[in-house]
Amino acid sequence: MAMILRDIKGQSMLVVMVLILATFLLCSAVLVMGTNAGKIAAFEVHQDQAYYIAEAGIEKVLAEAKNGPAWLRNLNTGSEYNFLANSLDGGKNYGAGTFEYIRVKKLAEDDQRATLAIECRGQCGSSIKNVKVQADLEHVYPENLFRGFWLSDAGSAGGNVFNLAADSFVSSDVVINSGSHITGDMYCRGLVCLQCADGGAIKINGDIYALGGVDFTGTGQLTINGFIFVDDINKAPDDLREITIVLPAGELAGKIPDTAAFPALLSAGKLAWYQKNAGYSQLPPVDSAVMAFQSGIYFISGDCALSGTYSGNALLVVDGSVTLGSLRRSSAADSLAILAAGAVSCAAGSGEIDALLYSAGLVNGSAGLAVRGSVLAAGLAGPGSRVNISFDQDLFNSYRDSSSWTTCFVRVTRWGE
Repeated sequence: MAMILRDIKGQSMLVVMVLILATFLLCSAVLVMGTNAGKIAAFEVHQDQAYYIAEAGIEKVLAEAKNGPAWLRNLNTGSEYNFLANSLDGGKNYGAGTFEYIRVKKLAEDDQRATLAIECRGQCGSSIKNVKVQADLEHVYPENLFRGFWLSDAGSAGGNVFNLAADSFVSSDVVINSGSHITGDMYCRGLVCLQCADGGAIKINGDIYALGGVDFTGTGQLTINGFIFVDDINKAPDDLREITIVLPAGELAGKIPDTAAFPALLSAGKLAWYQKNAGYSQLPPVDSAVMAFQSGIYFISGDCALSGTYSGNALLVVDGSVTLGSLRRSSAADSLAILAAGAVSCAAGSGEIDALLYSAGLVNGSAGLAVRGSVLAAGLAGPGSRVNISFDQDLFNSYRDSSSWTTCFVRVTRWGE
């Protein structure tokens, strides 16, 4: 009997030991599984964070590039720029991780856009992610945009008196009447007709680039302190042959923007973007006779009338027509760029306008047009207008330094890891 009891106790002890071992193994397995799950979860979090860090590096490049910085201007096509070392001064830390590198390569560039390839590697913990992007930046350099007097519509620049202290760009024929005084180069894809009536005078201090040639009528006084560039010597009057230079047609055409090069700043898509991203929907109130613009984009639905003195730096987008009276800036540090989907007109008796003007329609200067800044338009209402435009370098510099990003559009064409 005692032996049977001893056998039962032994078996019970064995069962208990087996149960303890099974429990230990089970707990160990659960602990290992929990630890692995935690590691996997942490790894996935680090993977996501590494990707967001790489993405943030791309966004930093695009945000800075929209302002047309010196490094972008000086970067040759095909060359690479170390954004991390040069623009971020090697500051690798970002959030919970680091930038391992941020590289920018300029793939192509012309007056309209710059194409960039951007690559950024982000690291968080042991996780590393690469993001590679290709993007087009349209109108990244404001000097290729607001660069003087630019008309894109055919046959819209006839029979006016031009007093210009700016370069001028015309897509077709242009007629310049007596009394015109132009300081700056002229670029014309059509015929430049100089109509100098008896007793009148035309004076041009600059070169003329004309695909359609140059014609001179009348017996008035013509003075050209510069050269005439054509692709055929017969496209210049005999009296002007001594200052005429013949260039190959392709080379001459390459110097003169065509209609397709005229910036489409207010296409339907871009107009919608401005409306969505504008910070303000009304003009600032006049306080002490000064309109104080805040930095950023103003979007006005419908027509708009504007005059007075303004301060600040802003872009004003008008989904309609604009009527301007005298419009003066308060200081040399102020700038205002006005984009109008409709026509831009000057009120009768208006004085000078300090602004960079863009119209997807016509600029009507029949009441007189006097702009210190720049004018871009589909066409110029006329004939018979007196057009006074002088490029203001201080105003342009203020716009370039503070607001040029507002007219630069980024289009990502490729995004991947």
